[in-house]
Amino acid sequence: MTMMNAMAVHEFGGFENLVPARIEIREPGEGDVLIRVKAAAVNPADLGMRDGRYVWPDPVRMPVVPGYDVAGVVEHGTARFPAGTAVIAYTAHTKTQVGAYAEFVTLPESLVAEAPGSVDWATAGDEDWGRAAALPLAGLTAQSALARLAMVAGERLLVNRVSSAVGRFVEQLAKARGVEVVSLEGEGADAGLVDTRLVDTGFVDAALDVAGAEAALAAFARVKDGGRYATIVPEFWIPGGQFTAARGIEPVTVFVDETVGSLAELSRSAAQGILRPRIAALLPLTDAAEAHRRMAAGGARGKLILVP
Repeated sequence: MTMMNAMAVHEFGGFENLVPARIEIREPGEGDVLIRVKAAAVNPADLGMRDGRYVWPDPVRMPVVPGYDVAGVVEHGTARFPAGTAVIAYTAHTKTQVGAYAEFVTLPESLVAEAPGSVDWATAGDEDWGRAAALPLAGLTAQSALARLAMVAGERLLVNRVSSAVGRFVEQLAKARGVEVVSLEGEGADAGLVDTRLVDTGFVDAALDVAGAEAALAAFARVKDGGRYATIVPEFWIPGGQFTAARGIEPVTVFVDETVGSLAELSRSAAQGILRPRIAALLPLTDAAEAHRRMAAGGARGKLILVP
């Protein structure tokens, strides 16, 4: 039995419940890739994995290692991803219960893609690995949202918080497709402030809510009658968003759709400079609880990255 270091929760609770743990490295089977983790990004979903808000379809297996986003080097691979390949990966935690806050992850090759080809990964630093790790969950969510909203060139899309990881990627991908992007921005009491361009141009063809609650209502209010509206914030996560139809607009909740999203396409877009991840801070893996505190406090402009 080969063991590794990870950060895990043995019971749901506060930041202090996320602690160092020694867990077994899962041996790769046919079609699996064993990755040495160079960086893992922190996402809002990870906080729910720690405190018990997260919803798994199967009984949860303790200890829970949080984390969706991985960048690293293949240790044991496949013909498609041989050993030594720099990769990004999406853990699909809902299905696999495999977490990224660890020294190694073992995943099906369908959840893996080569890291952006614009970087010399043999000499890459922690920031390069961090930007790669920032791509999977936020990028797949952005791709899925744009697909559900069926945005086409010349349309106007409102994203109520483009400073968020998903909001930033949606903005970048949409603009690359010729879609005009406007925003609502602000935190706390300022939530719902209207971008001055939106005031000047009136209603939008579609809106994407990435914030929930009042900011979701504000976004829905700016969609033209019969337009499209989607949210990535389910009611159980942040109550009070827009979930009922009105004015001929049918709200939809977006989750990652692996038949629509493409890790390989995200990697190519990053290499081309279309997707430009922003890093707020690099922290040692053992500071995962501190990363959760910072994310819960809000205000970070960019991804929090854990480095084993």
